[in-house]
Amino acid sequence: MKNIVQIEVNGAVLAWARESLALTRNQACDRTGLTAKRLVQLESSEKTPTIDELKALSKAYKRTIATLLLKNPPKEKPLPSDKRTVDSSEMGHFHEKTILAVRKARAMMQSYLELRNEMGWTTPKFSLRATLSDRPDQAAKDMRVVLKLDEIWQITDVNFALEAYIEQVESLGIAVFQLSLTQDRLRGLSIVDEIVPIIGIKRGSEPAHSKIFTLFHELGHILLQEGGLCDLSDNPSFQIEKWCNAFAAEILMPSQKFLQSELVVKYQNNGDQFWSKADLITLGAKFHVGPLAILRRLLDHGLTTIDFYRQKHIAWNKPTFGRPKKREGRNIPKETIKEKGRTYISLAFKAFDQNRIDLKDLSDLLGIRLSYINKTRQLFYS
Repeated sequence: MKNIVQIEVNGAVLAWARESLALTRNQACDRTGLTAKRLVQLESSEKTPTIDELKALSKAYKRTIATLLLKNPPKEKPLPSDKRTVDSSEMGHFHEKTILAVRKARAMMQSYLELRNEMGWTTPKFSLRATLSDRPDQAAKDMRVVLKLDEIWQITDVNFALEAYIEQVESLGIAVFQLSLTQDRLRGLSIVDEIVPIIGIKRGSEPAHSKIFTLFHELGHILLQEGGLCDLSDNPSFQIEKWCNAFAAEILMPSQKFLQSELVVKYQNNGDQFWSKADLITLGAKFHVGPLAILRRLLDHGLTTIDFYRQKHIAWNKPTFGRPKKREGRNIPKETIKEKGRTYISLAFKAFDQNRIDLKDLSDLLGIRLSYINKTRQLFYS
């Protein structure tokens, strides 16, 4: 007869691991194959799990076995505040993939700090602040000077512009990651309860100009010291979301330059408030934003009508608008560079080249198999 090894485990830790991923007991049973009665016995410490049960729980809860063997449930920082425009019943309730994305962002930030310490580099401390009583347009004007954004404004390729904007924001002492935010209608997140504040941008097939707007919206959250999980609604229910939207709009489309743009002047002179999509796209390319952002800016300045804006918003505010029709297959090196950012990747390769970490460490830090490292390096330095 096969010996069944029982493992001494604190049931409260098992319950914490399940609840931290927002799983019900029924969901946990479906994933682990355990009966509801057995799960209750384990979580109440009435029974002890076998090694196979512990492995199943580890896989289902996305926690290491070592974590499940802790004496007591660890204290874990809460999710950022829910800033979505959703029904009250949805507020504060997130899909497990969102929870895992936040967890991953925190883990990557810790790896980033460890890399800097390994290299003997100090970590710049983000010290800029703003309040909701401050004018967002003035805060944006000041930030443009700090980040030297006029230089980036000259870049015509929006993808290169996105990289440049991210590097400038990271230079302030903020970690920026592109995450797989596939649930809960999220476009971005900001975390302010870490040593280094974190901005998370939706990765996937999100257009570069949308990522840029999200980047500066979340920077507004960092300035205000109020993290959040955001959907960047056009009609936000939170004052802080309105402030961050206005801040991002003024950062990217400074009123003076915007109103002096050739196309804006042309439409004004003609008394025309109904813009063609082609002209909106052309003007958006100049400011690294999409046509809807341009149209919203025109509305803010009284240069289009609310009915025209709403009509186009309904037509264009769809997941597929502005995205390539043919989607690329998975490209692990490309995904890795996008997710972690050039600052993080560069630091990891420098640490490896100086023999401060070995190949296995590099693989762990990049989150990829050893077989992908050379391809990632080639793409990064190409």
